[in-house]
Amino acid sequence: MPLSLPSAWLNRPAQQQLRRVPLDLVLTHTMTFSCPAATIREAALLLRRANRILVLSGAGLSKASGIPTYRDSGGLWVTGDNLKYSHIDAYREDPVSFSEFWAARRKEISFARPNAAHLALKQLQKIKPETLLVTQNIDGLLQQAGCDGVLELHGNLLSSRCGSCGLPDPGALGDICRRCFSPMRPDVVLFGEPLPEQALFLAEMGASRCDVILVVGTTAAVYPAAELPRIATRCAAKLILMDVEPPLLARAADVVLVGKAEELLPALVRAVLENFA
Repeated sequence: MPLSLPSAWLNRPAQQQLRRVPLDLVLTHTMTFSCPAATIREAALLLRRANRILVLSGAGLSKASGIPTYRDSGGLWVTGDNLKYSHIDAYREDPVSFSEFWAARRKEISFARPNAAHLALKQLQKIKPETLLVTQNIDGLLQQAGCDGVLELHGNLLSSRCGSCGLPDPGALGDICRRCFSPMRPDVVLFGEPLPEQALFLAEMGASRCDVILVVGTTAAVYPAAELPRIATRCAAKLILMDVEPPLLARAADVVLVGKAEELLPALVRAVLENFA
């Protein structure tokens, strides 16, 4: 099914570029943040007042579901094989080992279930229907949680496609494409590959039209996904950051929430509900 934005997003022009805080400013010294109830209420008020919300999520969203993040202790990029088989060259040079590696990762992810953070975003979409979810994750847990219209910037590990002709197929990795007889591969973005044009275009369009962008579980340091909060704030959107450590963009944010997504997101959504009362 072709991806698209809701008509309410498409009918709204991009906001004027009123924001003057430079988003390329990074932390140059240690900053300490906490998440008192007042800070959560401040973020909730921004969400409550917003007509359109964009949520950009990363690996930290799914950590409580048992899926490792990328760069911390025990992360996916700590071992050499993870990096090796995450590059398009590995698929071309050794498709058998490549398929075996990704089949094992798919099996691990297949046992994961949505955590409280995913369910909180589902609830946020119920409260604020014009909430667009954009994720860098490949685990499909937002969809499992019942979230709608998720834009997957890095693909979905639970899907496969032909590495030559692109034919989508639910078959096992390493199977042969029924159209061109090339090996199937996971439908994920590998190092050395561009992001899917349609998903990225819609995410950038959403960023230019949202009133608030909530960045959860990602450092927002890797492009082109990292450009989304910059687009949003250049177009006058409010920026809420949520991560286990003070994010790089903290000094440019309107609200910073430091902690685990599975704890902070439910608290934030509860606070939004309270504001509705």
